[in-house]
Amino acid sequence: MNTKIFYITCLSAIILFLAACDKQLLYPVPESILTTANAFNTAKDLNLATLGVYSAYQARLPHDYELIGAPSDNMYAEYFATAPGIADIALLTVSSDNPKLNSFWKDTYNGIFRANSVLINIDKPTDYGATQKEQLTGEAKFMRALFYFDLVRIFGGVPAVTSAINFTDARQLPRASEEDIYNLIVTDLKDAVASLPPPTSIATGRASKAAALAFLGKVYVYRANWTEAKSSLEQLFSGYNYKLVTNYRDLFRIETEDNSEVIFKIPYVSGTNGQSLTYDLIPNGGAYGISTGGNRVCRPTWDLETAFEKEDSRLEATIEDSSKAYIAKPADSPIWYPYFTKWVVPTSIATSSGLDIPVFRLADMILLYAEALYHLGKPDEALVQINKVRERAFGNTAHDYTMADISTDETFMDKLLLERRLELAVENNRWFDLVRSGRFTSVLTTIQGEYNPSTGKAVLIPLNAKPFMKYFPIPYEQIQLAAPGILKQNDGYN
Repeated sequence: MNTKIFYITCLSAIILFLAACDKQLLYPVPESILTTANAFNTAKDLNLATLGVYSAYQARLPHDYELIGAPSDNMYAEYFATAPGIADIALLTVSSDNPKLNSFWKDTYNGIFRANSVLINIDKPTDYGATQKEQLTGEAKFMRALFYFDLVRIFGGVPAVTSAINFTDARQLPRASEEDIYNLIVTDLKDAVASLPPPTSIATGRASKAAALAFLGKVYVYRANWTEAKSSLEQLFSGYNYKLVTNYRDLFRIETEDNSEVIFKIPYVSGTNGQSLTYDLIPNGGAYGISTGGNRVCRPTWDLETAFEKEDSRLEATIEDSSKAYIAKPADSPIWYPYFTKWVVPTSIATSSGLDIPVFRLADMILLYAEALYHLGKPDEALVQINKVRERAFGNTAHDYTMADISTDETFMDKLLLERRLELAVENNRWFDLVRSGRFTSVLTTIQGEYNPSTGKAVLIPLNAKPFMKYFPIPYEQIQLAAPGILKQNDGYN
C-alpha cells in the first residue's frame, strides 16, 4: 500500500510513549509485537496499539508552534536551517509547497490511521479486563477527534478517513465539508465521554472522561454552540476537583508539572523521550545554567510583551529580556536578547527536555466558559470567570475587570481575547482565537517584532492578513498524490 497520501503504517513498530503511573508506558514496544501476522489478537496488542496513537501526537506536538504559533502576533520567526518554511508561515506568505504544511498533514493523518486501526480491530480480542474495551475505544476516539480538530482548524474541510482504506480508494477521497468534520469530532467526543474512566482510574498522559468533557466544551465554543459549551464545561467543573495552581510558573516546572490544573497532557522524559521546545526557544548560544545550546527559532514580539502589565506574574513566566550564553562566567553581565521562557527548563541534553506539555488545562476552560456565559446573556457571571484567571496572575483583586470594562460585545471580546493571549501565550491558541473571532484581519496588519533598546523602537512586521488566510493551503504533494481534481485547493492559493 502506498501510504504517502494520508498516513504512514505503524503496524511494524510503535514509537516509545512515556507517562507516569503506568509502567507499560515506560518501555518501548518490541518491533515484532505488532506485525501484520499477529496484530490485534489480544487485549495487550490493542493497548499497545492505543499507545501508538498517543505517540504520533507526542512526536508532533513540540513542533506545532511552527505552524500554529508563528502566524500570530505573539511570535516573530526567521528562517533557520532546522525550520525551513517557518518564515513564510509567520509572514502569512505561505504557499502549498511549504514543507511544514506537508509534514503536519502527513503526521496528523498518521495519527488518524493509528486510531482507526484500533477502532477497526477493537472487537478481535476476547481477553479484555472489565471496561478495558470501552476505555480503549474511548481513547482512540478522543485522539482521532484531537487530530481532526487540528486539521479542520488549519485547513478547513479535509478528507474524512474513519475506516481502513487502500491506496486506490484514498486517491478518490475528496474533502469533507468543515461542518462534517466538526460533526465527526463531536460524535467521537460524545462517545469518549461515555466510554472513558475518570482521571483517577487511568494513567497520567492518557485521555479521561474529564479530558473528553473539556475538549468537547472547547469544540462547542469554536462552533458558537454556547448552550452545549456551558453544559459540557459545567459537567467538568462540578464532576472533578480541578483547581488553578497558586503560582502560574509552577505549570511549567518539571517539579510541579503534575498539578491540580492540568486536565490532559503529553508526558516527556529527558534523554529517553524528550521534547525540543527548550532548545527551539532559547538563544543560539544556549542559556547560562539552563542548556548548552538553542535555536531561538521563534522570538517573542514586542507586541506581546507590551500587552502584559508589569505586575502580571505571567510576563516573567513567559518572556525573558536578557540572556547569558551557556559558556558565560558567573560575573558576566547579561545582554538584551529576548526569548520565550515558558517551556524552558534546565536540561543536560540540549535537545531533550523532560517537561510535559499540557494540551487542556483549567484556565483555558474557565475563559471558554466565560465566553459561553457572556453569549448566553450572563455578562456578570462571565466577568467572575475572567477575574478568577486575573486574580491568579496578579495575586490580588486590584486588577479585576468591572462591568464597565465589558459594556459592549466588542469590549467584552477585547478583554476576553487579551486574557486568553496572556494566559495561553506559546500554547498554540492565539492564532485560532483570532481566526474564530474574525479579528485576524484587523489585528494582523502590522505588528511590532523585536525591540531594539538602543533605538527605543521595535521592528515593524507587515502581515496584511486577508480573509482567505484563515485557512492554510492544502499541501501540493497531497493534491498531486490524489486523483486529478479530487483534492480542491483552498480559495486564494494556487
